[in-house]
Amino acid sequence: MNNLPGERVLPMLLITVFDMPEEQIARIKKITGMPVYVDPNLKKQDAPLDKIEILITYGLENINADLLDRMPALKWIQVFQTGVEHIPLSEVHDRGILLTNVKGLYGKPMSEYVMSIVLYITRDIPRFVRNQKLHRYEREELVDEVNGKTMGIFGTGMIGQEVAKKAKAFDMKVLGFNTSGRPVPSFDAVYTWDSKEEMLQQCDFIVLLLPETEQTRNFISDKELKLMKNDAYLINIGRGPLVDENALICSLTKGEIRGAALDVFDIEPLPENSPLWDVDNILITPHLSGKSVRFFGRCIDIFESNFYAYQKEKEMKFQVDPDRGY
Repeated sequence: MNNLPGERVLPMLLITVFDMPEEQIARIKKITGMPVYVDPNLKKQDAPLDKIEILITYGLENINADLLDRMPALKWIQVFQTGVEHIPLSEVHDRGILLTNVKGLYGKPMSEYVMSIVLYITRDIPRFVRNQKLHRYEREELVDEVNGKTMGIFGTGMIGQEVAKKAKAFDMKVLGFNTSGRPVPSFDAVYTWDSKEEMLQQCDFIVLLLPETEQTRNFISDKELKLMKNDAYLINIGRGPLVDENALICSLTKGEIRGAALDVFDIEPLPENSPLWDVDNILITPHLSGKSVRFFGRCIDIFESNFYAYQKEKEMKFQVDPDRGY
């Protein structure tokens, strides 16, 4: 429908986040006072894309040059996750679109996830679950303790530091890995690329939190798995491609390491026919390590602060530099 001469067309806000609760959508409407259009995963044919000024997204949808061409009024993309690798950064830069993500949300839930796995495995909870089903009251086999174990955290950023703090609270030794080897609070020692193998050989629990880059793809493959302790346990909450999944399956089948908890995968959602599902000592979770019932509230707190800054043309929190990619 054509607008009447002089009629003001209200800019709109588009939410493509597929699982946002209605009360959180209502909160965004109240904050912005803008008409809000919800189109999960950009599947609706009648979406008023030409009127969208602000886009709230996970950054996982098919955001490309063609879509941006259909959104000439778009001025700001707010990504409700840290990674922006699926956003066409050069297109965003060339069109002068602001791009912000969220940080500082994941430390607490992801560190709780890690420690829940560590305790679950060390205290041998799966055995008690099995015994309960069998009505078996068995006390002969004792469980291990977490204190004194060594955790290796590959990635010493905000999330890694939160994991390290919780591990230290359980009297674990904590080793870290980053690109410079710089010391980081809560870590007993920090390693870098030239000492990666030395670090792997010491760890009882290995936590992956690295970003996906050319250098980090297959960061854990056949060579690294053979270096680990026979009772080492791998936890990947970073990016799926950090782990060579076929090499991991082979290693676990041979009993080279104790097991693995995987929250991220090469292909997501994890296909029903993936062989990972059928490996007994792999624990699979559906990319939820950082997402609790508090997730959206924390995201919208950041969005609210950014929206007021956006209105006043002031600097926004967690603005992404498209040239750097973060």
